[in-house]
Amino acid sequence: MSDASSPTEGLADGLGSRRLHPLEAGDPPQIGPYRLLCRLPRGGQGADVFVGRDDAADPLVVVKSLPGGAGELVRRRFAREVENAARIRSPRVAQIVDQDLTAANPYYAQEYVAGTPLDEFLASREGGLNAEELRRIAIGLLRALRDAHAAGVVHRDVKPANIIITDRDVVLVDFGISRYLGAERPAGTVTTALAGLGSKLFASPEQLQGLPLTQASDVYSWGMVIAYAAGARHPVDPDDELAPADYWLELQAGRLDLSPVPPNLLDPVSHALRVTPERRPTIAELARDVEQQTRWLEQPSEIPSPRARLQDLRSVVAVREAVRYHLSRLERAIADTPTGYAAAIVCAVVLGLVAAVVLGFVTYIIF
Repeated sequence: MSDASSPTEGLADGLGSRRLHPLEAGDPPQIGPYRLLCRLPRGGQGADVFVGRDDAADPLVVVKSLPGGAGELVRRRFAREVENAARIRSPRVAQIVDQDLTAANPYYAQEYVAGTPLDEFLASREGGLNAEELRRIAIGLLRALRDAHAAGVVHRDVKPANIIITDRDVVLVDFGISRYLGAERPAGTVTTALAGLGSKLFASPEQLQGLPLTQASDVYSWGMVIAYAAGARHPVDPDDELAPADYWLELQAGRLDLSPVPPNLLDPVSHALRVTPERRPTIAELARDVEQQTRWLEQPSEIPSPRARLQDLRSVVAVREAVRYHLSRLERAIADTPTGYAAAIVCAVVLGLVAAVVLGFVTYIIF
């Protein structure tokens, strides 16, 4: 943590290593029941983003608040952000815990995720992630997107700053420009093409064009995030200097530098980065491809291994995916390590001997 103000003293364990900033002159000491401790970077729509808590014994929360003079359209977008985030029940998406959208300064409170955003994580290292760390980010982010899409929500702003690495998992945050695709239209879904753009560097081609978006847009952003994390540099515009029109032409021409991506992730990433949305794989297909093509390389990793949780097992499909993932881990442990391979041979020999003894005993009894 950097630039911490005095109210955050003694909170290092709870705050994690996210880049935080002291409160500014004119900031309120409290919003709703929450005493404000420090700031996070400002959000879209001119929103102020704080870290606070209701009581000293309560968990930290992120409090996002609009300025008092926010117009009706901005308020409607803010309400949509809250509705969309609240639809998703996932351990990999920060949960809404409180809101007051009718206040003079509308606000909502969300779980604080103690960890490090992927962009800050990469900035602290020389070069990109190794193959094992990429595998973990790829799977963790796919699971977060799976949960969001299952709720009918497209994130539309999947980028390294919105991916938090905790000591247990990978968490997706900031649904400020998300969109609900379900049959029931929530209040406040109006979004201009500009407001729905998100980060140019990680937006899908159809998002850059202002076209209607589907889950395939998040798939494209997933591919761009993994390509970026592999080399710690953007594969199209490393210096973020191209105008939007020129950037679009580079995407159209397929001029992406995917050389840092490990061979076992190259197919999933390149397929996710297809310009035509209909030609991209689904989240489930990507998850299967990543699990099948990545191998346990026994590389050191500062990123936690993705964990299956009880909340994940809410459907037959989810159970099947969890079983497949753990079987692939067992396969990697046996096939890719000398110890695992030797243990498998020993088990096979022992089982063979036991079977021979049992068969001999049965034969002796019968005859």
